[in-house]
Amino acid sequence: MKLQAKYKEIVQNYAKMGEVIENRLKDFSKIKNKEDIFYELCFCLLTPQSNAQRCDEAVRILREKKLYSAHLQLGEIRKILQTRTRFHNNKGKYLNDLKGLFDTLWKKFDLENKSTDPFEVREWLVKNIKGLGLKEASHFLRNVGFRNLAILDRHILRNLQRLDVVHELPKTLTRNTYLLIEKNFLDFSKDIGIEVDKLDLYFWHHETGEVFK
Repeated sequence: MKLQAKYKEIVQNYAKMGEVIENRLKDFSKIKNKEDIFYELCFCLLTPQSNAQRCDEAVRILREKKLYSAHLQLGEIRKILQTRTRFHNNKGKYLNDLKGLFDTLWKKFDLENKSTDPFEVREWLVKNIKGLGLKEASHFLRNVGFRNLAILDRHILRNLQRLDVVHELPKTLTRNTYLLIEKNFLDFSKDIGIEVDKLDLYFWHHETGEVFK
């Protein structure tokens, strides 16, 4: 296939940093411990409209206080979140409710096995865990080693518009709109020969100057 010039630029630039991105994805695939996966889900519940590094800091403190294994009062959770994520009252409630739901999730799906169908897991997450939409559920699954799900945040959508994968930025991401853009993104990734997970981290680096999670 003959690539357009702007697509060639992506392929060339990706080649310069592809090893860093691929190593990051390998790190994600090594996350198999139940407690680590729990805290990654906490992180993805906190990130909407919030700074990822500050959310990561909040999760680190919650881990130190043993949110997973000990009983923290809702007020204490909210206090930790207050200066680190937006909507800390709602998100504190989501985390407070998560532990019982997480046990149900763990019994239903083998999250240690990265060949488990990620689309099926994502559907369950969106239906059962308050605070998780398609984007956040996809983010969580990518961060614990699952592949081929699109994380359609504003960074990704801006890049997809720039590349004419989408013609305009959606005013709202309904379920149908999300799934349509995800399909277009997956098709685009096949066309240029770079997997969607790798493109996600590449676009994130293009926007922020770092490869985070």
